[in-house]
Order: sequence, then structure tokens, then C-alpha cells
Amino acid sequence: MAVTAAQIRDLLNRPRGLNEGTITEYITIRTAEVNKKARVADLVGVTTNAPTDALKESAIKFIVCVDCLRVLIDTIPAVVPEKEQGTSDIRFNKQLASFEKQAEAAMAVIEEKGGTAFHTNSTDTKVAGTTSGALYGSLSRGSGY
Repeated sequence: MAVTAAQIRDLLNRPRGLNEGTITEYITIRTAEVNKKARVADLVGVTTNAPTDALKESAIKFIVCVDCLRVLIDTIPAVVPEKEQGTSDIRFNKQLASFEKQAEAAMAVIEEKGGTAFHTNSTDTKVAGTTSGALYGSLSRGSGY
């Protein structure tokens, strides 16, 4: 299941003036960002603790809601009648503060900041020589002693 514009509209109580294209673009941008930052299963200690698709989708929803609320706050005068602007501004700012906290918490779970992980693939040696004698020789010949 992917994050949809309809889900974002529902989370924001279907506000006036929120363009479908805006939501879709933010979903695309934030999906790439979350997938890039998410821990992956080929790191030591992550296999059983890698974030699920559901966790990533939740983070995307929260972050996109934050983006959309910022757009709404910036465009209130163009969309909402003057009598309702103050109420809408207060409501959107309260929602923004709440969604920002939830987005930060969701990303912290996905990134697991402060955790340690190592890639499990083996690496090639960067030092010439195949035995300790050959290694010693390759290092001492160029030293001038």
C-alpha cells in the first residue's frame, strides 16, 4: 500500500485550497527521503529490527502533512474568506505543531539515530602483498633503509 493524496486530505480534515498536484509531489519527494534514511536489513543488527513498510508510510504521511500545512498557512488569504482567516490560521498552526512532533518521532524510529550498524559484505585488502614477508618487503624497499 502506498501513501495517497486522499489519505493526506483525510488526515488534514479535507481543507479548502489544497491542490492534488501539491500533495502528490510532496509524497514523491518525502517517499524518496524516507527510503534513503531508513535502516536497511543488510546491516548487522538491523535484520530483525529494520523499519517495516507501515512505519515508513506513517513517517511519510506525517511529513507530507507538515509540508501541506505549511502551504495552507502560506495561502490562507487566497483561499479562505477574510472572516474565517484567523480561525483557520490558528487551527492550521496547532495542527502543524502536532504533526511536526509526530513526524520527528516517526523519523527517529526509522533512522534510529545514535544506533550503530555495519555492512556485512566482506572487503578487499588495500595493502599490497600476500604474505607477511611480501608485505614487509613491499613496505621496507621504498623506505630507503
